[in-house]
Amino acid sequence: MDLDYFKKTFKLDSTSSEPMYKQISNYLKRMIQMGILKEGDQMIPEVTICNELNVSRSTVRLAMAELLDEGLLVRYRGKGSYVADNRMKRPINYLYNFTESMHDIGAQASSVVLNAEVLSKIPEEVREKLQLPKEQRKVFYLHRIRCGNNEPMLVEHTYIPYYLCNGIESYDFSSISLYYILDSLYGLEPYHATETIEAVNMTEDERKILRCQENIPAFRIKRISHTETGLIYEYTESTSRSDRNVFQLELYKNQTAGKNPVNIQRNFRRD
Repeated sequence: MDLDYFKKTFKLDSTSSEPMYKQISNYLKRMIQMGILKEGDQMIPEVTICNELNVSRSTVRLAMAELLDEGLLVRYRGKGSYVADNRMKRPINYLYNFTESMHDIGAQASSVVLNAEVLSKIPEEVREKLQLPKEQRKVFYLHRIRCGNNEPMLVEHTYIPYYLCNGIESYDFSSISLYYILDSLYGLEPYHATETIEAVNMTEDERKILRCQENIPAFRIKRISHTETGLIYEYTESTSRSDRNVFQLELYKNQTAGKNPVNIQRNFRRD
């Protein structure tokens, strides 16, 4: 975004109750979210914004500090501020961990629990994915929003056979890792998983939860997790923002040459 575009699209509202620095930071944040300001773009220098808006340097510094704190900008000594790459990189050739992915991009991971309960009736697709025995129909259901720096990144629906995790509903998964509890208390450690990924349009509820505009597409990820013995212990369906997620795959000419093999299939649908 150059200075001319900034001049044409932004004016301070002197009648607003919103502080001037907040008006500036919110505008720049919208420009980043809309893709007008792209990752790697250099931000307009602070002194230039000061002169253009006729505001103090401290006002602009407050606006920039807010964007830096949220991880939307990075500052390099002697070079200025640049738009950060805040998209979550999700490798698909080894088991993925949301918290670690957030840490890799310098973001603070958190979760908001929307629902956590034991269900007796579940969708047929879930029952089939978990391969539940006829005598074991109950599942633990966990519905969460996964956030980076308090910004919603994806929404998850997780189902775990209840006979494998009796009493798990008593834990607060807004502050405790689900996989830590499953591993340390129930002996359910992920050994391998099968994921399917497809591009979808978000539902209205998903758009509200993820705070997205209607035209932002999403990734729908369905994951089945297994223990080392082959026991299926988790089925998770998540919807992630396409503007905040990148799927990354490393490919080798010879997968047996000291590299862990990965089975990748590309299926094209004709609707």
